[in-house]
Amino acid sequence: MQLWPAKSEMFLSPLGQNEVMRRMKLAVKPVKYQSFKNRSLGDEEEEVFLFNGNVSENAFAISQIVSRPNNFLPLIKGKVEGGQSGSLIHLEFKLFPSVKYFLGFWVILMLMFSIVSYSQGENALTIIFPLVILVASYALILSRFNDAYQKSRRELLRLIK
Repeated sequence: MQLWPAKSEMFLSPLGQNEVMRRMKLAVKPVKYQSFKNRSLGDEEEEVFLFNGNVSENAFAISQIVSRPNNFLPLIKGKVEGGQSGSLIHLEFKLFPSVKYFLGFWVILMLMFSIVSYSQGENALTIIFPLVILVASYALILSRFNDAYQKSRRELLRLIK
């Protein structure tokens, strides 16, 4: 059983491997060139990147460019295999490792708070409240991740189908 939300899928693109990777390179802003220039400022020409990340010969690790922070934005790892009738594309959508570490810390903290409250004979509300917070937090994580997954997936498929 996987603790954190993640999605995995494969699909066939009618585009060849070279065309898929060419499109990815055009739409992905390399991580080492990050700047604030991705949004138009007055008369300046706007850059047209859809994703941040790295693109190699037949694989990529990207995340969608967003206008405001979103901790539940998926890290998309993909591998492209060329074939006669197009390309087979393997995709994995996961939370960023730093988000997983923070959420793991939060889970441990809430569980420890409940255990300490239980061992000190506190009232039931003090014991149960952190567990309710954990369940609500997990539901929020799933909801926000699925929303970000749908948006990122839609943009990615529009690019490579």
